[in-house]
Amino acid sequence: MRLKDKVVLITGAGSGIGRESSLLFATEGAAIAVVDLNDEAGQETVGLVEQQGGRAAYWRADVSKARDCENMVASAEERFGKLNVLFNNAGIMHSKDDDALTTDEAIWDLTMNINAKGVFFGCKYGIPALRRAGGGSIINTASFVALLGAATPQIAYTASKGAVLSLTRELAVLHAKEKRR
Repeated sequence: MRLKDKVVLITGAGSGIGRESSLLFATEGAAIAVVDLNDEAGQETVGLVEQQGGRAAYWRADVSKARDCENMVASAEERFGKLNVLFNNAGIMHSKDDDALTTDEAIWDLTMNINAKGVFFGCKYGIPALRRAGGGSIINTASFVALLGAATPQIAYTASKGAVLSLTRELAVLHAKEKRR
């Protein structure tokens, strides 16, 4: 129970890495703030956490919206009393994301807003909550394509994950002395 009495907020927790991380962190004793845009999937994750004896609650949020991110953090603190881990996991890889010549600006903007700006907003509102809890951890989902590029064209996704990687490095330097990692 390495996370006993800890509170973890996970965006994109309705499926994939977010759901599996919710289940794993709950197994380790954490209360889980499940955040997703898909209400049914988010509620299903809560049910799975509770089935294994854990504590969880669901909040709907569009991570590309500052107000939603502010509310998800405030709601998690109100419900569970604090926030110890912020896991910025929500992201998309759009099927129409291609190369620089064919990717539409709307696809670029959507991908950047969710994958990069969503991480920024999570940190903007999550870091003060971690401070109030006396420290904690931020986990940001990036991708190997941030370093190597992709074998198949997905320019917006690759650029967005590069932004996440750079943002994560900058945050690590800025906040290391505050017991945040």
